[in-house]
Amino acid sequence: MARLSYRQRLLLATTLVLGLVVAALLASGGALLMRAEGQRLDERLCMEARRVAAPGEGGPSLPRLLADIALKLHLETDRQLLLQALAPAGQLRLQSPQWTPDLNPEAWAWRPEPRRGPAAAGPDPRGRCELAELRWKGGDWRAARVSSPAGQAVLAADLDALQSELSEALLQALCWVLLPALALTVLSAWLLSGYALRPLNRLRDAMRALTPRALDQRLPTAGADREFRELIDSYNLMLARLEASFHQASRFSADAAHELRTPLAILQGRIEQAMTLEVDREAQAEWARLLDEVARLTGITRKLLLLSQADAGRLALSPERVDLSAELAQLADDARMVARQQLRVDIEAGLQLQADALLLRQLLNNLMGNALRHGRPEGWIALHAAREGEGVAVHLRNDCAPLNAAVRERLFERFYRADPAHGRQVEGSGLGLSLAREIARAHGGDLSLEASPDDELALRLWLPLASPR
Repeated sequence: MARLSYRQRLLLATTLVLGLVVAALLASGGALLMRAEGQRLDERLCMEARRVAAPGEGGPSLPRLLADIALKLHLETDRQLLLQALAPAGQLRLQSPQWTPDLNPEAWAWRPEPRRGPAAAGPDPRGRCELAELRWKGGDWRAARVSSPAGQAVLAADLDALQSELSEALLQALCWVLLPALALTVLSAWLLSGYALRPLNRLRDAMRALTPRALDQRLPTAGADREFRELIDSYNLMLARLEASFHQASRFSADAAHELRTPLAILQGRIEQAMTLEVDREAQAEWARLLDEVARLTGITRKLLLLSQADAGRLALSPERVDLSAELAQLADDARMVARQQLRVDIEAGLQLQADALLLRQLLNNLMGNALRHGRPEGWIALHAAREGEGVAVHLRNDCAPLNAAVRERLFERFYRADPAHGRQVEGSGLGLSLAREIARAHGGDLSLEASPDDELALRLWLPLASPR
């Protein structure tokens, strides 16, 4: 499973914390609301019990009285009420149909009604009210009992119905208020996290755009927040050090290549002169081997010079109209003269592009030379070229010794040899593919490694038809 991004984790954490806060508020708020509703219910029960305990002349009938009390207590039906009223002498005066003989108010745990205000210390002229809780028929009930000179009244209400009504009200509040608020908060957290990450995104984009030719670019600190200004300053300082080191290394390569060219040319001339004067065949063969090594060193210095120019963005191009089909055909003919491998060629006719002819030949020779040197002696080389979009794609494949993923990732590194032990027996400097890629990129194209079996090497060269600006 892919790891969530920092912004997604931040949003998830914010949503989780907000959800926990909302849940805690709902739990505590619901408990406080239930407590407040219970107090209001106690007050209404006492009020209605006092009304029942002291009836006036011509009072309502029992059904109407029960319906009126149920309405005032916010009950759905009078079946959620229990009522019993006794005369002063103890005779039964009123009793709801739901009252059963097993109900004994005298056995309930009564407590005095909480009273507030200045009149709380004296007796209540309306009659003393007591409260109790009971379990009846699997439900919770709240009861009030009022005793007065006019008689006694007991009134009980089903708490389950009231709690159900209150839960429904809380659910409606959750749906209509809390859920939109939660969605708005999540959206705000997403936008705020994106705003907070803008400086980091700028830094990321700058790093992605970093190339050897753009090491002089710096991120501006104007308008940046204090927390990110130090990060930007550190990045700019690191980039300045990297630019200085890169230019120093590039200058060293260029200076070394320039300085070596003259001694190598002199050495080559002296060896050639010595070969003409030497009559001993063994000595001439030794001089010839030395001359080959000098030529190899000369080739390395020339490649280093080109690479240093490419690194510095100073690889000079002289674009001209080049017949790539003819160049590739000539390359294939030259390869057949020295190749021990079977050569398969498929080149589309009429491939024309704007390029530096000398550098393009250097590129193609490097690719074919790499296939000839490192391919299996009795293997094969496949060359295919065709137009693709606004450019030309050249595919070069050959069989080879198995190459694992770690080796393939380093094939374009300079001086890298996939098999050092084998490399000493095979001509090459480890610069060919690296230089080929730099030449391709200087033309606005690219050289890349394609997916292939372990015992095959597949390279793809793409070059635009138009000349680079």
